[in-house]
Amino acid sequence: MSELMNTTVRGPSIRRKLLSTVSASALVVFLGATGKADAASDDADRPTIWIELGGQLEQFAPTEDPFAPPFLLKMPRPSFETIYPLDAERPPRFAIGENAKLTFQPEGSDWVFSAAIRYGRSNGNRVAHQQTVFPTIVLGSNFHLVPEFDNYATTKVKHDENHGVADFQVGKDVGLGMFGQNSTSTVSLGVRFAQFASKTSVDIRERPDLHTNDKLPPPFNKIVKYYHAYHLSGHSERNFHAVGPSLSWNASTPFAGNPESAEFTFDWGVNAAVLFGRQKAKVSHQTTGRYVKVLHGKYLGPPYENSPSPRNSARSVMIPNVGGSAGISLKWPNAKISLGYRADFFFDAVDGGIDKRVSKTLGLNGPYASLSVGIGD
Repeated sequence: MSELMNTTVRGPSIRRKLLSTVSASALVVFLGATGKADAASDDADRPTIWIELGGQLEQFAPTEDPFAPPFLLKMPRPSFETIYPLDAERPPRFAIGENAKLTFQPEGSDWVFSAAIRYGRSNGNRVAHQQTVFPTIVLGSNFHLVPEFDNYATTKVKHDENHGVADFQVGKDVGLGMFGQNSTSTVSLGVRFAQFASKTSVDIRERPDLHTNDKLPPPFNKIVKYYHAYHLSGHSERNFHAVGPSLSWNASTPFAGNPESAEFTFDWGVNAAVLFGRQKAKVSHQTTGRYVKVLHGKYLGPPYENSPSPRNSARSVMIPNVGGSAGISLKWPNAKISLGYRADFFFDAVDGGIDKRVSKTLGLNGPYASLSVGIGD
């Protein structure tokens, strides 16, 4: 089934107004900060630029429905099957994420300018082959009949996925000392860009039931009489690209050590954004089945085939995005090591359906580690 929705006139207008507002605000903030760059500072020795590099082990729930042909929904499943093909279709649970951030705070100013990028990817190839060997038929001491048939189920799946988030923000330390001496609390306004893309290919072949002729005398009653055979081939490509205004709050409170040498801090933050963009999905699949009578080598009844038209869907979307983080840092005057947990959720961002559109939430959450270096003073 093909699905296509055109962008309404109102959507772009809203996006332009929001982005224009954010850009204008950032420009005003920048001009205001520049005018104060020469103001006196209580901490003249602090770095004006921080460079941060890090990584995250990202865990996320599946963002697409499995290919589920009718023959896989028949219950009970074959007794030889220990891995359900629909379970074998699941994409990898974890992705490896990387991030980089550049922060600039002019000397003598409470304004902070930052640019950050996060990129993650995951891929996996899985082959689940299950088979039973039909027993050799002994017809005499010197004559054995080796069967040419057996029950089997083979599932081959390939997943490739990547995602990225970029932030450009202007912030101000609005609560120096709010949570104790040397603590910071920064509120930032900016623009966030997010993208996601995935490809999935699935091939499932199954011969679940070999039937013998029980009316024949042994050992001929073990000869296969008829069987069913099935095959599914499916492929999907999904992506979204979106941009919009963002708001964040980040704070840090020292709880041990000395800021002049080294100290431990507790860091936390929350963020929110409203993103506008395009959501796309291309999905195609084909299912065939046949019922074969072995003794006569012919089909019993017409073969089954289901080949719906490929689905090509594209529509404009508004994606709410919220996230947060919490961690602990060991901080020196010009360096910092951080460990913690971070989560970001993009609601209804991915079209994960097979024959029709189904909105799925993309969640990126997991432990992170980063190293920051300060330069300039």
